[in-house]
Amino acid sequence: MTSTVRAPLSYERLRVLIDAGLIVSIPTHFQLWQGEIEMAPYVLSSDATVEEGYVGTRFGTPWLRQPIIFSQVGRDHFRIGCALDAKLSSVCTHLQLTYHRGMPVFDLQVIQTHPSGLDVLERSIVDILTVTSDDSRRRRHIAKLILANPDEYLAQFLGPQGWIERARHFDYPPPTAEGSAFPEEFYSLAGFLNYCARTFPAYASDVRWQRYPKHFTHLLLRRMREGRSFAFWNDASATASARRVRENRISR
Repeated sequence: MTSTVRAPLSYERLRVLIDAGLIVSIPTHFQLWQGEIEMAPYVLSSDATVEEGYVGTRFGTPWLRQPIIFSQVGRDHFRIGCALDAKLSSVCTHLQLTYHRGMPVFDLQVIQTHPSGLDVLERSIVDILTVTSDDSRRRRHIAKLILANPDEYLAQFLGPQGWIERARHFDYPPPTAEGSAFPEEFYSLAGFLNYCARTFPAYASDVRWQRYPKHFTHLLLRRMREGRSFAFWNDASATASARRVRENRISR
């Protein structure tokens, strides 16, 4: 299999997922770019199923937690595409400080494409939970500022049935099994690359330049066509979900 795309999408980089049968086709750079445009509104919009992980914390609201996460992740925090260009440390930090309901399949597969990536993630989480250094103590403190129960969340990555071990065995569930409303083609790196390769024109020359505005606007507005909100402050279900979680905690 050959690829004409930028280096991060090389065959060697993706070999671990290709050999596991998860990636069946590598998209061109242009196909990847179209997929990232279509996926961007889903990444930037809130997911009503995850706000519960921040309720009741001092800096848990999106406006307050995002600058904190950015201070730890760095510029990679603003990457909203396939994340293969992001540093391994950035993706690990993102997982440590960003609550996911259910297995974070996309991020784990990105980490899996880095040499010993899952081992690095595992060690970093163990360090935070056991406070083995000043850096891990500081990271644990930051996690407590924004995550409602960081120990419980991080513990899901560890152990024989934890997310990291399941990733090592390529035991990746679909979004419906994890309670996620994310479209399946955007839920995993492998699924996203396969989707891009089979869905979009392969090269810019395959789309007449006169159709560029309409073509890319159509991609960008897919989420709106599905009737989904772009902003958490207009998402009644997210507000109601967060309120229920808060009331349950108070009643305990």
